[in-house]
Amino acid sequence: MERDSVRKRLENKHKSDDRLIDVSQFFDGDKSKNIDQKRDIYENLYAENDSFFLSYNQNNLLTELEVHSGFDIILDGVKLEFGNETMDFIKKFQEKGIEWTEMESGNYLLPILKANIANSESLGGDGTGLRYFYGALDISHLTE
Repeated sequence: MERDSVRKRLENKHKSDDRLIDVSQFFDGDKSKNIDQKRDIYENLYAENDSFFLSYNQNNLLTELEVHSGFDIILDGVKLEFGNETMDFIKKFQEKGIEWTEMESGNYLLPILKANIANSESLGGDGTGLRYFYGALDISHLTE
C-alpha cells in the first residue's frame, strides 16, 4: 500500500521519521551502505501506550511493520498478545510445523512468516513476555 493511503486510513496521526543514516564509517567510507529510512511512528492511536512503526521503500510503498505495544497480532492463526509468555507463542508455531530460530536469548525469527518476535528481557527490560513484533516483505537482512 502507498504511504499517503496508509496515512489517510490512520487519520494522519503519525510522526514522520525520515532520515539518512550514515553508516559509511563502518564500511571504509562507502556511502552506498547508508540507510535512507522512510518511517512513520504511531503512538497512542487507539489506546494509551500503543506504539507501532511503519516503514516504506524508496517508492513509498509499505514494506515493514514494527509493533512495540498495545495491539494483539494474529499470525498464521496464532494470537500474539503483548505481555504474555513469548515461548508459549513459539510452542504454538512449532505445533503448526513452523520453523523458528532463536537469534539470541528471547529473540525469535520465524523465516517462513517473515517475522521476528522478542521478549522484554531481550530488549533490556524485565521478564519473558512478548514486547516486540516485526514483520516485513523482505527479512534477508535478518538472515545474513
